Amino acid sequence: MPSKYRLRYVFKPVIQALSRPLAKIGISANVATLIMLFHSIVSFVFLVFLENLILFGIFVFLTGIWDGLDGAIARVNKKSGEFGGFFDSFMDRISEFVIFTALLLYFWEEVLWNSIDMKLVVFIMLMASIMISYSRARAETISDGDFDIGLMARSERLFYLFLTMSLSYFIGYEKYFIFLFMILVSLTALYRGIKIYSIIKHESHNELG
Repeated sequence: MPSKYRLRYVFKPVIQALSRPLAKIGISANVATLIMLFHSIVSFVFLVFLENLILFGIFVFLTGIWDGLDGAIARVNKKSGEFGGFFDSFMDRISEFVIFTALLLYFWEEVLWNSIDMKLVVFIMLMASIMISYSRARAETISDGDFDIGLMARSERLFYLFLTMSLSYFIGYEKYFIFLFMILVSLTALYRGIKIYSIIKHESHNELG
């Protein structure tokens, strides 16, 4: 079970309050998903071309807000469906790829502690993030339940980048924040994989028993 302190629960009142007026003016869930992708592309522009960490962070945050709004709008309109779920998930992965590519290009020539290539750090972050999302999606095709477990789910990843990159605009240390991010997402991917394996194995044992 995911923690009740998961950010999607913390921001739920805000998302619900925004989703109703947006639905009333005709914004559909799929349009909200496209707006989410647009914000990730804007964040890419601000980081890669303008090297502005705070605007990058703000638009990453808005990406996360719209990521929650698409599902909320679908529920308000009572139009949740398999295509909408697939479209949302597919665009989530694209938006995350856009954001991580921005980080990769921004840190392209950077080295941490004179020994750690930041390109490798960002690449590991990307792979770990993909595995976090993939493991949940794959598990839910095998077993019922919510497998949104571990610390750095998508909402937390986006919020971490918003918080740390915005802070780095004022105090620096962005390479250290990104290195810590790599550790956190890698540990989350490992933990989620082990936990899901344990849950599914336990369920299979009960079915056989």
